[in-house]
Amino acid sequence: MTMTTTNLQSLTNRNANAQLPVAARLALSFAAMVTEWDQRVRTRRALSKLSEDHLWDVGLTVDDARLEAQKKMWRI
Repeated sequence: MTMTTTNLQSLTNRNANAQLPVAARLALSFAAMVTEWDQRVRTRRALSKLSEDHLWDVGLTVDDARLEAQKKMWRI
């Protein structure tokens, strides 16, 4: 089972209130960040493979999709 970014963020927030050690909080924050980056990579890769008709269905142009797909994982 994989953990989503939302699940990691809620775990991070909930455990921050439980006075976790600093190392544990850092590890959870890092895991949430890496998970979010991975999601962006996979989403952008899928976006780059959509046909022009599918892009039109979601309201994007080919140029919009190309620009989004070229972004680095840490860019929002």
